[in-house]
Amino acid sequence: MKFAAYTEETIWAVEDTEEAARSEGEATMQELGSTADAASLKVAPIDDDLVEALAQAEASGEDVLFDLIDGELCEVETVET
Repeated sequence: MKFAAYTEETIWAVEDTEEAARSEGEATMQELGSTADAASLKVAPIDDDLVEALAQAEASGEDVLFDLIDGELCEVETVET
């Protein structure tokens, strides 16, 4: 199982542990100059299908809509941008 560090609109990191996801998420937010507050960063388990969709979206430039469903981040849909 993987964990994602996320805010309402962005998944900042996907890692093998909650601690690693939070740490990497905070670092990525800072590196990219995010205006979001690091305190708003949440960590939750992430569905394998969403992990795959994110990898595909990174290569294609699409956006992936996600939601927290039953305590796990899941893909809602992929949208062309």
